[in-house]
Amino acid sequence: VTMMMMDLPALLDREPPVILPMLVGETSQQVVFVQVNPGETFAIRTQDGSLQCIQGPAEVPMMSVNGSVPPIYVPPGYISQVWGGGVLYFIWSASKQYMNLLFFAVVLLYSTALRDTVCVCVCVCVCVSYRINALCGNVRGSSSEPVVFTTLASSPECPLPPRLSHRTKSSLTLQWKVRSRIDNGSKVTHYLLEWDEGKTSSVFKECYFGAQRHCKLTHLSSAMGYKFRLAARNDIGTSGFSPEMVFFTSGPLPPLPKMPRLVQAGTAWVSLEWSRPKGYRPEEVLTYTLEAREENKVRDVRHTTQVMLVSLMPLYIMPYRERRSGPSSTLVCTTTLDIPGVPTKPCLKGEVLPHSFCVTWDPPQDDGGTEVMTYLLEISEGNYEGSPWEVTYCGTASEHTCDGLKPDMVYRLRLCSISTGGRSQFTECLLVRTLGMAPGPCTPPRILGKVKQKEVHLLWGQYLSPVIATSPLHCHVTSCGWHGGTVSNVAVSSCLGGAAECEVDPHSLWSPESSDVSVSEYHLEWSRNDDPLQLVYSGTDTQREICDLTPGTRYRCRVQAVSEMGVSPFSELASCCTPAASPDVVPNLTTLEQDPAGSPSFSPSTCLALKWEEPCANGAPIMSYTVALGDQLINVGCITGHVIEGLQPNYEYSVRVQAVNEFGAGLFCVPLHVRTRPLPPSPPLLECAAVGPQSLRLKWSPTARETAYVLQMEDQKRQRFVTMYRGPSHTYKVQRLMEWSSYAFRIQAVSSAGEGPFSDTYTFNTAKSLPPALKAPRVTQLNGSTCRITWDGIPPMRGDPISFILQVLVGRESEYKQVFKGEETAFLMEGLVRNAEHRFRVAACRRCSDTDQELCGPFSPPCLFSAPLLNPTADALLRGKGDQSYSGICTDEQFAALIVVVLTAISIVTAFVLHFLVME
Repeated sequence: VTMMMMDLPALLDREPPVILPMLVGETSQQVVFVQVNPGETFAIRTQDGSLQCIQGPAEVPMMSVNGSVPPIYVPPGYISQVWGGGVLYFIWSASKQYMNLLFFAVVLLYSTALRDTVCVCVCVCVCVSYRINALCGNVRGSSSEPVVFTTLASSPECPLPPRLSHRTKSSLTLQWKVRSRIDNGSKVTHYLLEWDEGKTSSVFKECYFGAQRHCKLTHLSSAMGYKFRLAARNDIGTSGFSPEMVFFTSGPLPPLPKMPRLVQAGTAWVSLEWSRPKGYRPEEVLTYTLEAREENKVRDVRHTTQVMLVSLMPLYIMPYRERRSGPSSTLVCTTTLDIPGVPTKPCLKGEVLPHSFCVTWDPPQDDGGTEVMTYLLEISEGNYEGSPWEVTYCGTASEHTCDGLKPDMVYRLRLCSISTGGRSQFTECLLVRTLGMAPGPCTPPRILGKVKQKEVHLLWGQYLSPVIATSPLHCHVTSCGWHGGTVSNVAVSSCLGGAAECEVDPHSLWSPESSDVSVSEYHLEWSRNDDPLQLVYSGTDTQREICDLTPGTRYRCRVQAVSEMGVSPFSELASCCTPAASPDVVPNLTTLEQDPAGSPSFSPSTCLALKWEEPCANGAPIMSYTVALGDQLINVGCITGHVIEGLQPNYEYSVRVQAVNEFGAGLFCVPLHVRTRPLPPSPPLLECAAVGPQSLRLKWSPTARETAYVLQMEDQKRQRFVTMYRGPSHTYKVQRLMEWSSYAFRIQAVSSAGEGPFSDTYTFNTAKSLPPALKAPRVTQLNGSTCRITWDGIPPMRGDPISFILQVLVGRESEYKQVFKGEETAFLMEGLVRNAEHRFRVAACRRCSDTDQELCGPFSPPCLFSAPLLNPTADALLRGKGDQSYSGICTDEQFAALIVVVLTAISIVTAFVLHFLVME
């Protein structure tokens, strides 16, 4: 320790980087706690010389070994303040180089002799307030009252150098930015900008002093460089100057440069150089733009006339002094060929076979500049490093088939690419194992022995044994001998009658050719006739019994051996034929509702229509069918349906059917119990209940319960009957008919017993139509007691003339009186009753020319008319009008409206009179 606490004021004259505090008095080990406030950093130097920083808030315990404390880092240059008679010291930095460093350190020193605690505080922030808490004693106690103090302000820091915002041939515009916390507690008031006036000397003169952050200098020389530096000033003092910056005014357009020269070319680079244009001073800075046209890359090369490029492209150079010149001539240079890259690792293509496989690969990403690439493929047998490599392919193709290989063998393959530039490295090895050898093809089996009608027994295996199977001759094995695993001296006899011997080939039995191959299982495929073969057995057994066969049917089979190395080819097809037999049971015996032949004499009450499907013939064609109706047997020939007639209505029968071929009759099918229907009901009596001009209402008497009826009408144009109604009702109204026309009908009764016969044809006629109702007549008053009544006419109906009847009801009479009948549509009525209501109505009558019958239609709505007598003057006015037409009021509403109009007119006239009298 080189410093005591009493020497702290002397530190103003020097800037030690480290404070070495110590414990005064005892030299035994002590513990010192350092409290770090929030937002501050505590730094100590460890024994290995490195600095350790601790962020606040924190408490750092420090061990005092032999009366010493680890050194604490303090920035150089600080001032001190003593407070309280040497008990507490505050130290903060005043150095400009550490203005922005937030650093705080507290050291607690414990002295057993003086029992004093000394706290040293170091703060390097200017014009900032701090609160400092002190702790004393080995035992941590409560904090003391905080003391607040503020650091002093200082001169501003050095500003950023100015930058060029705009230039011309005779002016420069500069501007500068201000960094944060540059004022050091006192606001910057002015900026000082100095320059060398373009004399390239170290003497600077003031060119601007003010508060603005930009400056424009004019009347300058073109193509001239000027040096500038900047300083900031506040109320405390002036900062240092910023780094010097050189800016040039604009000059003339540079001349066209010469074409660059190729110095050296490599596999992936070229070295170029070019000459500096003449007419420029050495101190003038020229910038060159080197452009590559293919990849559109541009590089700026400053203060040099040589550039190294890693590409192949034509280039040109363009020097400029803030103004670009035209491009130089194009230089075309070529890089040298390089070793090609490594191609992709070979991969398998397709299946791996026992003696060959195919591999493929992709070319390398880097071809080294060559267009033609040759590939070298090497192969090695075995999966160990010592196996030799052999070239299996050398060419330009990207795939190769390696053949002539050994089965179940591991091979390694590697690949490289070769070009004019050299040979690439080999790829990673590809391991491929060829497939093992499968068993050889099995010999085709020649089936021997007797075949049952629905089953056959096959036997096979590597070790030959007797095989019971079929032969087209239906032979039965009687004896056989074995010599060294081979069948010989096989004697057979025919099973169809008569002894015979068959020649049997001893090599025709079923066994795989490769006896040295271990067979793991066998696959037996079987099919009927020419159907596709299907797998019927797969396993290790050497025999199989195939059941559920069809008699008289040809079957085919083949076998295949399977081992761990693969499967053998299928053997040749072997065929056999099962013996024929009687037909199978007749399936799907059902009854039909109608005779398929459409016989009109068929009745479900006395007939049964049977239908069945053809069974399996079992190798021989079916000749006939036998139908058993109870104990009665009926031979129906080779058909699949039959109609049994002459049965009793509503009676239950049991029906069975069997098929017959040359080998006999098959079994009867399951009995079908069926009941004939009861006799259908007879048709009812059809009557016409009501006749209309466009409709006929028909009715009939009910016959029985739960009976429906079918009513049909004859279509005269198509000469057939059309169903008009079907249901349980006893009446039906046929509409949309023509008047005075004849229609033919017939009816049928339908019940659960079936449909009964149709009745005889009934003919009914429609009536003639009445004339339609007319609209209310129109009344026109001619004079006081005469009026004219008119109405709409209608044309003749089917040639029959139309006449009209006009009736009137006067006053309170109860009956209308006829006043006119004729074919006219107007009538002049005289002798009207004054102040009485007259109601007129009209009806049309049709006079039938064929029957002299008159048919009158309904009367029209009445038309109300009254001829009131107002006064003699009004009557004279009506008389004076002569023959002028006057429309009388025909309804009560019109009469009421007239009264309202008259009263309104009287009121208006009275009002005018009273107004005139009052005004007078």
